[in-house]
Amino acid sequence: MSSKKHKKYTWSEESIAKTRKTLKERLSGHAIPQTLVGLEKNSKDLYELLNRTVAFGESNTCILIGPSGCGKTALVNKVIQELSEKYDDDFCTVYLNGLFQTNDTIARKQLARQLGIQIRQDQTDLEVFDLFKSGNEATKPIVIIIYNFDEFVKNCTKPFVYNFFNITTSKNCPMALIGITRKLSIFTDLPSNILSRNSYSHINVERPYTITIFTKLAKSILTVDNSITNDKEYCKMFNKKIQELFENKSFKNIIERIFNNSTDIVRTFHKISFEPVGKMNIEQPFLIPSDFIEVAMQQEVNIDKILQDLHEPQLWILLAIYSLSGRDCNVFNFAMVYNEYTNYIKSYIKESGSRFKQKLIKEHLLRAEFEFLEQRAIIRKADSKDLPKDFRMMRLTILPEQIIDVVSNNNRLPSLMRQWIS
Repeated sequence: MSSKKHKKYTWSEESIAKTRKTLKERLSGHAIPQTLVGLEKNSKDLYELLNRTVAFGESNTCILIGPSGCGKTALVNKVIQELSEKYDDDFCTVYLNGLFQTNDTIARKQLARQLGIQIRQDQTDLEVFDLFKSGNEATKPIVIIIYNFDEFVKNCTKPFVYNFFNITTSKNCPMALIGITRKLSIFTDLPSNILSRNSYSHINVERPYTITIFTKLAKSILTVDNSITNDKEYCKMFNKKIQELFENKSFKNIIERIFNNSTDIVRTFHKISFEPVGKMNIEQPFLIPSDFIEVAMQQEVNIDKILQDLHEPQLWILLAIYSLSGRDCNVFNFAMVYNEYTNYIKSYIKESGSRFKQKLIKEHLLRAEFEFLEQRAIIRKADSKDLPKDFRMMRLTILPEQIIDVVSNNNRLPSLMRQWIS
């Protein structure tokens, strides 16, 4: 008994601190993941494309498309890391962002700065891009990565974007252009002369599409290896505790709830995990389920407060969604919700006759409230299809019982709202 008690306190504060720091870096997005769970094929495709540029001087253009939080940035960072380990500094990497490089001049200067090229104010785009394209057999390949690629295309002029794409056709200086975006409409946003002149590939990056893959991904985020600390026994015990954590029923419920209800499942898991990781210390060297449960419950309290503050039009929308769910419509769009709402009001007026008059809320007003609910993460997109607003399929992120509670407990609402749920 005494030996076990002694062993409990053999973990060094240094090992715990290093592990805590590493996990925080992962959760904050500052660390490149060790493995890309669920993105293995995407990683292989992107690596092969960039490898052809770096190893064989073949210029390429590729657009990465996927919803927020699906792993596009992690994918690119991981592949660049693997290429750097293999080729060291035999290629250059340039990073641009459509949110920061908001016009031709800023984008041109940033590109020149990162490549170490001097340009004059009076030089035209063609002259500058000719400098980028010039080179010889000793010229290093260049990988250009553009985040928020859709914003970059929108903010810069069409001639500039055309010339930007055109430099990837240079034989003297091999280049790879990687555009990263969430918008499926990027191909219609690009000028037609670019699409016709330049060959390009695209990689669709999807969020973890099964609970099994998401659980595996979440576990990989919290698992450590011997490279973090020299204390192999601590690493072994830490990973054993992580395995026990993922077998805990309450923790599994949290994982399932994130997967089913969150609009950005990976970042939501990061957010919930950050506080428990921060609590690790010499007295509590491992992650425990109760810390995760406490954070998850606090988030649910926040949602309940948002629900209590909703106004009548917003609650009408939730009641219509609740009514649709009763007919196994687990996904919906605004058109369906508005139709459900108007049908109920019209039928209620018909049954009550002249004794009751209820005005319908105008469609454009209810649409604004529908968008408000999306902003508050009470509803979220069910897929990444780029459809007109009224027909985008959505999913409820709260339980139907929560709608019943908030309507039933609000005495200020008209009685016909409570009658609908009954």
